[in-house]
Amino acid sequence: MRHNQSTLKASTVHAHARQLLLTELEMADYSPTLPARLVVSVLLLASCWQTSLSAACALVKDPPCREAARKAALACLPSRPRDLLARLLRALRQTLPDHLRRLPQVAAIDLHQRPFYGKKNTRGSTRRQKKQGTRTSFTYATLAVLTPWGRFTVGLLPTRPRQRLTTIVKELLRQAEEAGLSLSYLMLDKEFYAAEVIDLLQKAGLPFLMPASHKPSNKHLYAPKTAVGWYEYSWTTPLMRYKAETKKRGKKGEITVRVQACVARNKDNEPLVYVASGLGKRFSPAQVVQMYRRRFGIEASYRQMGQCLARTSSRNERYRLLLVGIALLLCNLWAYLHSELFSSGPLGETRLELARMRMLQLRAGLAADIADLFGGYVSEWLTQRPVPEELAHET
Repeated sequence: MRHNQSTLKASTVHAHARQLLLTELEMADYSPTLPARLVVSVLLLASCWQTSLSAACALVKDPPCREAARKAALACLPSRPRDLLARLLRALRQTLPDHLRRLPQVAAIDLHQRPFYGKKNTRGSTRRQKKQGTRTSFTYATLAVLTPWGRFTVGLLPTRPRQRLTTIVKELLRQAEEAGLSLSYLMLDKEFYAAEVIDLLQKAGLPFLMPASHKPSNKHLYAPKTAVGWYEYSWTTPLMRYKAETKKRGKKGEITVRVQACVARNKDNEPLVYVASGLGKRFSPAQVVQMYRRRFGIEASYRQMGQCLARTSSRNERYRLLLVGIALLLCNLWAYLHSELFSSGPLGETRLELARMRMLQLRAGLAADIADLFGGYVSEWLTQRPVPEELAHET
């Protein structure tokens, strides 16, 4: 028996993404000549091409005024970043398949640094590990569920200077709970290797897995003679708190945690050390390494936010948050389409068919449909000098 097949058009995906943003972000028309739907389309075009809003306007034949588009995008934003964040989270939840809420899911928490080369004290920016020539960045924490059907971002949080890691983890877990998801275990970035975070997760009864940082308390695990396997160890560390009156960090008590450590080896026989709690020792070190690799998602989804992120040099933290939210929405939408339309097999035995629509194909299709709204792409350019004969070939 032949299966029924349908065709998904780029115009359908564009209309869905645009309506989702218009509805959940509560965007109003900026002017009669520049309605909100056109502003959203230009923002989506910038995301697909990974370029700025002004550059996106220059790509098409009949674009809106660049300055008007910029002002319209800013005028559509709520006055407070927290209000914008709440709307973006609602939009992200609209891209989640219903079956994600039926069973506990594996989740991953990551920090995404977007380098910033402006003033160091710009509102919303943080000072972190040097990346791409600068220590200043706008940093966003995300929580994504890792499923056989794709990677779906359900939590998003712009970080602040001196913000505690436990605050970030608590808020992301709250967002996942608000989305109606339950978690089987959590995988975290190495930056979350801290006694406070471990203590928080252990008290919450949430199993976790994360790489260990090389510190004096666990240096024995990195020794060449340490055999592959599971170990237990504990360490005590001081609790450091920032004091506003002195503008310095000070000691406020101590905390002791006990964890399980898994020692594995890579191809070069270098040690790979992970810490875990609540997972028991039912997984071999090789299985632990494979489990943690899931954090990077399907088809390098961990890096897909950068593949759909429009560029900007703006110091406006709300506008930057909007661009990050749109990028994550496109990533979720791509995963949703594969989960619901392109995958094969019954639920529980689903097989992804990623070759049917790569992320690049989705971006190219959306960009082409949006360009058609503005008369197509610019394909002719005025020159200052005559075109030489060797270039004057007509097809």
